[in-house]
Amino acid sequence: MRQISESDWKKIRNMKYDLLNIACGRINDKISKVIDQKDLSNHQKYLKIWELLKKEDYQISIMFDDLKRSTALQKLAAWKENKLITDEDLMQFSEETRSRINLLAGI
Repeated sequence: MRQISESDWKKIRNMKYDLLNIACGRINDKISKVIDQKDLSNHQKYLKIWELLKKEDYQISIMFDDLKRSTALQKLAAWKENKLITDEDLMQFSEETRSRINLLAGI
């Protein structure tokens, strides 16, 4: 698959840290909900949080690890699939990038 344009690559790089912060905030919210469960022991909460973190860490790695120009389209598609970006956000990218993202995201 061809690499994305330089202008689209710059946009993706600029979005990465804000989106990572949003994704981590969502994970922290999930952890808080586990902690607030009064019917679970501390050990049960710990186990649920551990499983949650393993699952979420995998998703974070798919979305953010090894971001480079050759993987940018896959990362952008993962952001879309995980609802970190909207169709409106995608409008700032070139038509070619948008159509390739929709193809990768199965739209």
